[in-house]
Amino acid sequence: MSKAFFIFAFATLTLPSASSAAQCPTAASAKNGFSLLQEEVQSEFRPYHGPIVKIVNRFGTSQPQTVFSYRGLIDLSLIDGDVQRANHPLSDLSGVFPLKKGSRHDLSFVSLNKDENAGTEYTYRLEVVGQETFELGDCKYKVLRVKQTTMRGAEKLDVWTALYSPDLAATVARIYDEGTAQEDTVAYERIRLLQR
Repeated sequence: MSKAFFIFAFATLTLPSASSAAQCPTAASAKNGFSLLQEEVQSEFRPYHGPIVKIVNRFGTSQPQTVFSYRGLIDLSLIDGDVQRANHPLSDLSGVFPLKKGSRHDLSFVSLNKDENAGTEYTYRLEVVGQETFELGDCKYKVLRVKQTTMRGAEKLDVWTALYSPDLAATVARIYDEGTAQEDTVAYERIRLLQR
């Protein structure tokens, strides 16, 4: 066999892995938009304005849900059919980022929902409790484990943990009832760049 054949064969064998690596969004390419996918969910992440990310979630054949989020971690509003919810931050969110392991932030919000009493304030506590590697198909990302607690006064309303990728500015998994027999993890499985 000729030397040219071996060169061609070697190139053919190595191309898929190189191609696969090239398709993993990076901190730079993710700014052009990407999709996170799970068996029944497709979420498109696109920059909207400054640190605001627009996330469109599609669940099978149902109507899309739109979320506007601060750096893909702190949800500011949700539009889901006739349901619309919004939270206005009273705290300066820019001081939260970049997130660092061991950091804790208590953020104040007021609800702008028509069914809420005017002036109802909430505290949104973020605690960065760990760091790990998370796989999305063939792509690997450093993620921070961010415990999130929503409170109204001293009352805890909701506690869950986000696995948050700073490079993607996206929550790639959510852990509910962590450390209990009911612990449940909802995670994306694959990622791909959006076509511009």
